[in-house]
Amino acid sequence: MLPEPDLFAAAMDAFEIGTEDHIIIYARESVYFTTRVWFLFRTFGHDPSKLHLMQGSLEQWIDAGGDIDTEPTVVPKAKDLELGGDTNYGRLSAPSNVCDMDEVLDVFAQDGTDTLIIDSRGSSFRNGHMPGAIHIPYSRWVVSPDSTLRWKNIDEVRKIFVDAGVDPLTDKNIICSCGTGVSVCHTLLALELCGRDLKNEERTKMYDASWSEWGAEDITPKTNNLI
Repeated sequence: MLPEPDLFAAAMDAFEIGTEDHIIIYARESVYFTTRVWFLFRTFGHDPSKLHLMQGSLEQWIDAGGDIDTEPTVVPKAKDLELGGDTNYGRLSAPSNVCDMDEVLDVFAQDGTDTLIIDSRGSSFRNGHMPGAIHIPYSRWVVSPDSTLRWKNIDEVRKIFVDAGVDPLTDKNIICSCGTGVSVCHTLLALELCGRDLKNEERTKMYDASWSEWGAEDITPKTNNLI
């Protein structure tokens, strides 16, 4: 789940990250949560033009002769941060591009014809999903399952949407979901790469609790039917 805004701001201060900084997000091979980090910064107002995902892994960077730091890094713990006061990163408000279970239930209560739901899980989608959800596994966006940090080009990304029957620029609302709120961020980034304006936060949202919550509740509609 997303951190509270004051916790995020305090953490950025602890890391000495400012709102004017360019952020390059990278990870070791086979890691797929870099888009979640991108989404956190994006959601809490960091300038999107200053957020970058490295195409490739740390191992590939080293193999290419890139410099690395070998000094240990101390990661601050949430319990040690001072919350509630002014921060250099700024006072942040609760994000409006994240929805909860009640908001998704409202979509079904209102027939849902003006909203698309995209589910980015892998094979577990077959075991149960929201009725009418469009299945686009997060692995489709990357070059290969063994290269999770290298994205396909924009034309390929756009074709994946088209083949799934999704217009990234549709006037309909889009809610993105997954298993635990991580791989869903691949879908959000893919939408932005195809030109969807994520600044319009009422039109494109992430269901943060995703299937981990929806699948466990008795009141939520579910199906095994594939479309």
